[in-house]
Amino acid sequence: MTDASGLRVSTVDTEAAVVQAARRSALANWRVWIYPTVFLVALVLFWELLARLEVVEPYILPAPTAVLDRMVSDWSVLWGHTVTTLAEIGAGFGLGALVGIVLALPIAYSAVFRNTVYPLIVASQAVPKIAIAPLLVLWLGFGMWPKIVITALMVFFPVVVTAAEGFASVDRSLLELLRSVSAPRNQVFTRVTLPHSLPRIMAGLKIGITLAVVGAIVGEWVGADSGLGYLLVYANTFLDSTLLFAALMLLVVIGVVLFMLIGGLERMLMPWQYRSSR
Repeated sequence: MTDASGLRVSTVDTEAAVVQAARRSALANWRVWIYPTVFLVALVLFWELLARLEVVEPYILPAPTAVLDRMVSDWSVLWGHTVTTLAEIGAGFGLGALVGIVLALPIAYSAVFRNTVYPLIVASQAVPKIAIAPLLVLWLGFGMWPKIVITALMVFFPVVVTAAEGFASVDRSLLELLRSVSAPRNQVFTRVTLPHSLPRIMAGLKIGITLAVVGAIVGEWVGADSGLGYLLVYANTFLDSTLLFAALMLLVVIGVVLFMLIGGLERMLMPWQYRSSR
């Protein structure tokens, strides 16, 4: 009876601990969203107050309400340029990520290839992308390809570095064990190497998607007749600050949404990691 009673008490205590831990987790998740939201709202209100009191000239710092009105009134124009920039971001990100992951495999598993190619990859990052953008326009013309290539170059480096580290971090003894039982190479890669490497690969993709937005804008600055980068140059030329801020806000939204999409893809590809954290 005592043992059973003790068992019941232990079970009740365990359930209470689980409920308390769930509440703490929910509170932590709530704080993750509420703190930046409150700070952002306070910042926008302060910005609106400065604009209404005319502390700063409207052509220098327009009010958030004026920017919002401009976004609503010129939405068709803004949306057309946004679609162009999104296409460049998507194509450049896909190309850069694909090349980075493919090159990461020989870098991780071949010392000769790593010692030959890896220093060149690192050295290439010392060249500002905006400096080679005019050359890409000269070589590839004024179409989308120069923007796609610049975006891919921005994405490529973080992906290849993190992916190579991920592939190289797989437990060698586990790989040797699988080879000793004649496991097919494709199964070793899909069931062991790739799952173990995914956390670092996804970290590189998260960095790459934010840099993809920057790469597309840099490409549009050099030579373009559409896109949000072109719109920024146009608005700056004519001192149209409301249009400038409207384009900037769209870029912020694009960057945040794309980052969240990569985070959602990460949860889909690595459900075990989020289960263990919960």
